[in-house]
Amino acid sequence: MMRLTRWNPAATRNAVANSRGWDRDPLFGLMNEFFARDNVGNTLDVDIHEKDDHYVLTAELPGVKKEDLKVNVEGDVLTIEAEKRSEFEDDREGVYQAERTYGKFSRSFRLNSQVEGDKIEANYADGVLRLTMPKREEVKGRAITVK
Repeated sequence: MMRLTRWNPAATRNAVANSRGWDRDPLFGLMNEFFARDNVGNTLDVDIHEKDDHYVLTAELPGVKKEDLKVNVEGDVLTIEAEKRSEFEDDREGVYQAERTYGKFSRSFRLNSQVEGDKIEANYADGVLRLTMPKREEVKGRAITVK
């Protein structure tokens, strides 16, 4: 019978690091920490695009219901909070494999006074959040007529 195990680059690096004394190196320690944690799960990945007069932020939130999603602006900080709830009870009996994660997560972005926070529009459909964030007048580009 073949057994599958998840490869952890940190485990391989730890063996080499300890044998060479790299475990005391600050940069190696940061890389080790990055690889050691499971980067799959309670994260919020976004795309941000700049248009002439606004920015568009798109975030994928599969499995999150609209009522479990909050978007707030305080000062120049935009925060997106969400909760993905499990479809199953805590009963683990009969679980063959469980890779999907559940729980609360959030992410904040500094708007740096470039966005009119009170005019942000949010749309949520099919597990995708789309924020349209208008630029402030002084940030927008303008054409200058040459005389």
